[in-house]
Amino acid sequence: MTPRYEVLSHTADTGIVAHGDTLREAFANAAFAMFDLMFEIDDLVGEAWVRIEVAAPTVEDLLVDWLSALLFEAEIGELALCSFEIETMEPSRVAGWAMGIPLTGLELSGPPIKAVTYHDLRVDEMPAGWSVQVVFDV
Repeated sequence: MTPRYEVLSHTADTGIVAHGDTLREAFANAAFAMFDLMFEIDDLVGEAWVRIEVAAPTVEDLLVDWLSALLFEAEIGELALCSFEIETMEPSRVAGWAMGIPLTGLELSGPPIKAVTYHDLRVDEMPAGWSVQVVFDV
């Protein structure tokens, strides 16, 4: 079984490669990876839902905008997002939900992610599914 994501070694920032049987699953796994790097969210159970919807001209832009919107909502809502459900996945639009828990009492397990970058960004359809690569500014 392919893991949800792998951490890329990077000199100054943090990167991941997320996998999925579908593009929808790869996007959800990239979101999981982004928050798991900061909070180890595997065992967390969310309490609050956040709606996310973004549109972009390319699938690469869509990935950056999706992850950036999640990061923004988590920051303003003071949440650690831990569960992700994508309802709509179109070539230029993604919409879904994320569930999170309040940051109160939760400790960082890694450096906080400041932004999603375009550095080494990739979205690839593979014979066994999809792979997305993202580098985060920490």
